[in-house]
Amino acid sequence: MPITRQLILALCECVEQTYNPNLHSDKLLTQLLQSNPHWELDERQYVVVNFYHMVRFRRLIDYLLEHHSFGSESIAKWAACSLIVGQTWPEWFDHSEIDEQSMQSSIARAEADLKLSYPNWLYELCEQQIGEQWPVIAAALNQPAEQYLRVNTLKTTLPEVIALLAKDNIQVVEIALPSHSALKVESNSHLFRSSAFQSGFFEMQDAGSQQIVPFLQVKPGQKVVDACAGAGGKTLHLAALMENRGRLLAMDIHEHKLDTLKQRAKRAGVHVIETRAIQSSKTVKRQKDKFDRVLLDVPCSGLGVLRRNPDTKWHLNLENIDTLIALQTEILQRYSQMCNVGGKLVYATCSILPAENEHQVERFLENNPNWELEESMTLLPGISSEFDGFYAARLVRKN
Repeated sequence: MPITRQLILALCECVEQTYNPNLHSDKLLTQLLQSNPHWELDERQYVVVNFYHMVRFRRLIDYLLEHHSFGSESIAKWAACSLIVGQTWPEWFDHSEIDEQSMQSSIARAEADLKLSYPNWLYELCEQQIGEQWPVIAAALNQPAEQYLRVNTLKTTLPEVIALLAKDNIQVVEIALPSHSALKVESNSHLFRSSAFQSGFFEMQDAGSQQIVPFLQVKPGQKVVDACAGAGGKTLHLAALMENRGRLLAMDIHEHKLDTLKQRAKRAGVHVIETRAIQSSKTVKRQKDKFDRVLLDVPCSGLGVLRRNPDTKWHLNLENIDTLIALQTEILQRYSQMCNVGGKLVYATCSILPAENEHQVERFLENNPNWELEESMTLLPGISSEFDGFYAARLVRKN
């Protein structure tokens, strides 16, 4: 694929906008792709990969530009990023005056000082809470995200999806997970244009995320609530494991996200879901003692999914995290009342911080002796998982 200067210019112009604290990378990238429908698949994927590289290594890129010249200022960030990730420059780019060996030495020296291109406060916070494992996790979170699918077992099987995608020249392989529904995407592809996607045969979902719902141990016919449902990725997974039988209530404070869930449920052939917007504390109180299973996938820092959302580390601050921790504590205390005696609750985050995970559960158990911890699960990229970072704790209500 020829990498044109026009392609790089469009990419760099978009990356410049990510420095605005009020703009988020995912929306900017979506706008860029939508405004260039003429780009071929390879060009689009090149832009996506390099866009996230440039956001991910923003601090290191800025350091290199401050101390070295990369020729044309308009595409300098891309050139510096290419050097950092070991990517070949196209023939049209004049790099005759760039001392690559000197710059590689610069990168090696700067990485430690620049905390692997993390903000100092964030790197130090994670180091304090996680300890000696943090540098390994930090490096793993600086890698590009792989693509994973969750097969919708209400409509199809893994072999059928693999065969259908192959017809569209999309190669996938099965990943061994408890739910037996995960596929890893191995080839460049138009996934969402495939007949399998249009038929509701799969959803895009990280393999780490796919381990949360089975951890709740749901069964067909049960009464289940996904109390922080959002757009419903885990709600749809719950419906599949419930085999479309029982009661499944999806709740969220954002009505528009529940509307998206309804559309996704229709495509997936799910008819067991009822949605309800949380308008006040009374909405939750009315559901007291009504459910066999409660999923609390609470709002969190998102530090476990930095591979997918690298700009999170540039938007977060200590005040944000403190606010999130307070909100998590409140949600766990109030929403747990929806679980009946003998029922089970899973508290989950896509964070790697103990303050959002183990410490929250420990505090809850200290204040609620009628609950006990049955099992917990921690997925740490680079340590215990090749997927995104997640935490889940399954609690049982005794009385």
